[in-house]
Amino acid sequence: MPSSPVYRRSPGVVFRSIAGETLLVPASGKAAAVGRLFTLNETGAFVWGRIDGKRSAEAIARELRAEYRVGEEEARADVAELLERLCALRAVERADRP
Repeated sequence: MPSSPVYRRSPGVVFRSIAGETLLVPASGKAAAVGRLFTLNETGAFVWGRIDGKRSAEAIARELRAEYRVGEEEARADVAELLERLCALRAVERADRP
């Protein structure tokens, strides 16, 4: 994560926690074009909960590292991979770009 980008949740995605599962539901806009329901695992839900348009990817990785006691590189790689997937699904977007 060279520049440590900042991400925000897409307004077209709704999330719900049901029976210990975090579900992402594309409801409108570009995200709805994907047309599928997505489930996040525990660490994915942890990251999703921190995507707020203010925290950088690096900051989220630090929080993940502290919470799950994983190494720095593993935390960075996990956060980067999830953010990349969420961007591809149009569930998140860069907040640090106009």
